[in-house]
Amino acid sequence: MRILSELKHVRNDINDLKQGQENLETGQKRLEEGQQNLESGQKVLEVSLQNLESGQKRLEAHQQTLEAGLDRVENGIQNLQENLVDSLGLYTEKIVQHVDNKTEVLNKRVFKVESEIERLSRQ
Repeated sequence: MRILSELKHVRNDINDLKQGQENLETGQKRLEEGQQNLESGQKVLEVSLQNLESGQKRLEAHQQTLEAGLDRVENGIQNLQENLVDSLGLYTEKIVQHVDNKTEVLNKRVFKVESEIERLSRQ
C-alpha cells in the first residue's frame, strides 16, 4: 500500500514535471516569437532611420541651395542700393546743373530788363 501511495506521488510529481516542461516550452515559443517581432521591428526601424538620414541629406542640400540664393539676393540688394545712391547723385547733379543754367539765363534776362529800365529812366 505504501508503495502504491509512493507511486501515486511519483506519478503526480511526473505529471507536475510534464506540466512544467510544457509551460517552459510554451514560454520558450513565446520568447522566440517575441524575439522575431523584435527583429522585425528592428528592421523596420533601420529602414526608417535610413529614410530619415536620406531626408536629412536632401534637406541639407536644399538648405545650401536656399542659402546660396539668399546670398545672391543680398548681393543684388546691395548692388541695387549702391546703384540707386550713385544714380541719385548723378540725377541730383543734373538737376542742379539745369537749375543753375536756368538761373543764369534768368539772371541775364533780369540784367537786360534792369539795364533797359535804367536806360529808359535816364532819358
